[in-house]
Amino acid sequence: MAKNHNDSCVCPLFGRKILYGECYEVQEIREDEMDMELAMEPFDIEKANEICEKCRWYVVNNTGA
Repeated sequence: MAKNHNDSCVCPLFGRKILYGECYEVQEIREDEMDMELAMEPFDIEKANEICEKCRWYVVNNTGA
């Protein structure tokens, strides 16, 4: 679970170390809040949906608040 924008992890979608901002960008695209052509690195949205729901590193607050 990410705590701040400087946190990093090895992303199972990209297969490399990413910062929280990159993860956030993927989530924005998944939720149709951002266009794919603005992404730093293109990705398969269906693969992202599957991987991100298992990883859930993008979740900042587990309480749902």
